Amino acid sequence: MFKKAMLSAALLSVSLSASANWVLGVGYGNISDSDGDIDISLGGVIASAGYQYQVNSNFNLVPEVRLGTGISDDDVMGVNVELDSFYAMSIRGEYTVAEGMYIYVVPSYGKLEVTASAGGFSESAESDWEFGLGGGVGYKFTQTSAVELSFETFDDVDVLSIGAKFAF
Repeated sequence: MFKKAMLSAALLSVSLSASANWVLGVGYGNISDSDGDIDISLGGVIASAGYQYQVNSNFNLVPEVRLGTGISDDDVMGVNVELDSFYAMSIRGEYTVAEGMYIYVVPSYGKLEVTASAGGFSESAESDWEFGLGGGVGYKFTQTSAVELSFETFDDVDVLSIGAKFAF
């Protein structure tokens, strides 16, 4: 009985690993928020790592982790606002719509940290972890490289990003 269970577990792991790929990505994200007359727009570089599970020939699930850091800040009424970090965990559902082209939805759980400074004083703040929802479109140039354009919203914070994905 033990040998049958071990053989079944080995076959299951081989079949799962044969239909899955590591996926790494890098991109630019514009993070924006507006509250009344105050609009904030920050830019960041976002890296991602995920594992793609092929459910069937047209549908994939990709759990992933994303980390980002700021590269452009914003001045709001004399206060400089900088993005320190962006974190998110998500699971993407990707559906192939045509040769090389896919669309996806991505529920996420994320947070960001910012620093506001003016007149020699600075204050760091971090958001609470928030649930977000987004979607996007991607195009695979090869089996291992793709570009994507996506939009997500976390509470009132919007993230518009463009990036490249690499599978191996």
